[in-house]
Amino acid sequence: MIKRYLIHTKTSIDQARETCIKHGGVHILHCHKYFPFIVAEIENMKNLKNHPCISHIEEDVHIRVHKTHTHAGNQVALNVPWNIEVIKAPLVWPKSQGSGIRVGVLDTGIDYTHPALRGRVAGGYNIIAQNRNFRDDNGHGTHIAGTIASANARAGLFGVAPLASLYGIKVMDHNGSGRVSDTIKGIEWAIDNKIQVLNMSLGSSKYSQAFEQATRMAFQRGVIMVASAGNEGKRDRIVNNIDYPARFPWVISVGAVDRNMKRASFSSTGNRLDIMAPGVDIRSTWLGGGYKTESGTSMSAAHVSGSAALLMSLHPNMQSSMAKRYFMQLQSRMGALREYGHGVLNLTPLSRGR
Repeated sequence: MIKRYLIHTKTSIDQARETCIKHGGVHILHCHKYFPFIVAEIENMKNLKNHPCISHIEEDVHIRVHKTHTHAGNQVALNVPWNIEVIKAPLVWPKSQGSGIRVGVLDTGIDYTHPALRGRVAGGYNIIAQNRNFRDDNGHGTHIAGTIASANARAGLFGVAPLASLYGIKVMDHNGSGRVSDTIKGIEWAIDNKIQVLNMSLGSSKYSQAFEQATRMAFQRGVIMVASAGNEGKRDRIVNNIDYPARFPWVISVGAVDRNMKRASFSSTGNRLDIMAPGVDIRSTWLGGGYKTESGTSMSAAHVSGSAALLMSLHPNMQSSMAKRYFMQLQSRMGALREYGHGVLNLTPLSRGR
């Protein structure tokens, strides 16, 4: 079976592209704009990886969304959801609700017609189909979007930053799966469209050098990058099972706690865990104007992305590196570093203008 690869170039993309064409047995799918990678299907690898134009060739690995299980239902709640209350987001709202901050949701798309997201979805792009139809066909991205910035008092649903501007960057298909190369294209789109906070509730256990380079370069360009740690915590014999991109040091990696502030059994652990946030029984927006309750570190990452929007609205000139350090202070210390990171998200200091 022909596999997809990411070809790392030493020279210009155009020179490397010509090399691949002359080599034969290489079907070029995409040349990245900001990063030195060519996505291609390769039938004949012989001598290609040793060519002076090429530094490295790696498989275009699969990634997946980080959710565990679903509770169906359209029940109406009367108050601000527990998960929004427990991180103290309502205390910040008199000062900031994320207005003017552009938050990218790198996911399965967003149902931008949902009543609770009306006026919050400012744009987006379908990386897979290469068109502007970024409508969600899975539900995961819509759920994440709702936790970040929904606002529907009648349904009792509020996101962390209800005035933030959401951008749906569809890099995952209807099954919630995708490729690293499409995710990198999504990061490029985020850079082009001046996204300030990028939520990545997805990951893979396989390392990708291209993914590492792309996330690092986006971070260096000022994008605050937030990723779910993964849902492999039940494999408790493995002490470090955090997925990529959460494992990269410039990405804020987020694990899950329940309403008792205890680590969810599924939440991945390791020394690259930064922060914990609610990720068990999180009610949010779903396809067709509905609502669902889901669990996973995906949901936890959305809380941190919404919090980053609140932070950036209060401190618009804060750099991405400073924002990451700031989040290390917005925590209530709970337990072991590899299980809880630096603690559970607590926005109380932000409500005091700190």
